[in-house]
Amino acid sequence: MRSLILILFLLCFTTISYAHQKPVLHDATGKSIPLSDLKGKWIIVNYWAEWCDSCMEEVPELNQFYSNNQDKNVVLYGVEYDHIPTPKLRAAIAKMHINYPVIVEDPAAIWSLSAFDALPMTFIIGPHGRVVKKIMGESTEASLSAVIQTLQKKMST
Repeated sequence: MRSLILILFLLCFTTISYAHQKPVLHDATGKSIPLSDLKGKWIIVNYWAEWCDSCMEEVPELNQFYSNNQDKNVVLYGVEYDHIPTPKLRAAIAKMHINYPVIVEDPAAIWSLSAFDALPMTFIIGPHGRVVKKIMGESTEASLSAVIQTLQKKMST
């Protein structure tokens, strides 16, 4: 009886401890990205695939956007559409010369991203954690910057 109580106690403790862990994403380099670190930021999530010509064409623009916005309240993450294993993902990132972080897990459930069947697909999540814009097709540094500026102005008025 005592061992049964101990087992139940440990099971409850483990469940409670697990429930209080903060959600964390990981990039392809293994770096942890706690969701709490993203609170209050503009989050851009770009879905891509190695077989997608338009995706490959937009990478230099996204690299430039990422480079120019690292010190701002805007973060950019890539997500590989086909969810390939991490070693293949790292090879694809290198082949495509992606310089911004690529998330290993699909964050669709975290931010309630709607289903889609075309690439590239970009979601912009506002500082309150909700999708505020969905962009189908290629983005450029200029187009992303303009969208972010417009959205920021709307929220400040």
